Amino acid sequence: MSTRRIEVLSSQGLPDVAHVMVGRVDRRDDRVLEFVDGLDPDFRRPDKWIVNVSTQYGCPVGCPFCDAGFRYLGNVEAEVMLEQIQQVLDRHPPELRLQCRKLKVHFARMGEPALNPAVLEVLEQLPALIPNPDLWGCVPTVAPQRAEPWFEGLLAVKRKHYHGRFQLQFSLNTTSVEERLRLTPYPHQPFPWVSAYGQRFFEPGDRKVVLNFALAAGIPFDPAVVAEHFDPACFAVKLTPLNPTQQGTDKGLDTVLSAAAPGVMEAAVERLHGHGFDVVISIGDPREDQVGSNCGQAVRRLIGDTSPQTVRLGAK
Repeated sequence: MSTRRIEVLSSQGLPDVAHVMVGRVDRRDDRVLEFVDGLDPDFRRPDKWIVNVSTQYGCPVGCPFCDAGFRYLGNVEAEVMLEQIQQVLDRHPPELRLQCRKLKVHFARMGEPALNPAVLEVLEQLPALIPNPDLWGCVPTVAPQRAEPWFEGLLAVKRKHYHGRFQLQFSLNTTSVEERLRLTPYPHQPFPWVSAYGQRFFEPGDRKVVLNFALAAGIPFDPAVVAEHFDPACFAVKLTPLNPTQQGTDKGLDTVLSAAAPGVMEAAVERLHGHGFDVVISIGDPREDQVGSNCGQAVRRLIGDTSPQTVRLGAK
């Protein structure tokens, strides 16, 4: 790779949880992003390694519970996404990237991946950068409208490079159409479109497409609505906490799930099982909140200001 374009401004973490880096691109104060060297709490790094990268400088979607949406300044280029990945890889011995039993590149820091065509370029190039047969791609998306060509491209690159090793996640967060408009204040595809695309995306040998619900107190979640729109043969359901962020606190949003109350959704899980769905409850390690590994947290903490015009990180 050519001369590095990302200057790391801050780096913090816990070795057995995650390490979050904030970088400035091309020495420009308006080009700041974050990327993560992560772990699954149930696995050692040689067994499962997670690399999280930013796809945009901020995020235009503006979900009220996500710190990445406090500003938006455009797409991250393919070269810069690849460099985020490379910088994480370089933190560890070179043989690890080839021997890890599940190396998962997750396009899930700042940004909506489906709004950046360069994400598809990176997915095309990753197998050459990481020639590991256990390389996985992962894309979470709110299913934005007018991104249909991007989704067709994702289907093609999955078939070409990642058959059986790709995780596509639709972040729905509620079964209420009205509340989804509030939680995802960006033009997005309705449930029937998500369902039809997911059924095309899922093919024999693939991981099921994930429907993610980060459950907030007072926000509707009805298993019957999930069953009405989605086929359990193609879709799995993931229930997660609403991560503690400054944005969520400001909007008065509180989580339903937590490490202190892991069984609070037991009745809903039983109903989903009754409809035939695989269900994952993913609470994660509470220490992730300490290191600021939720989307946008590290950048927002470093900048300390929501106005891009006043961001000054200082030249080095």
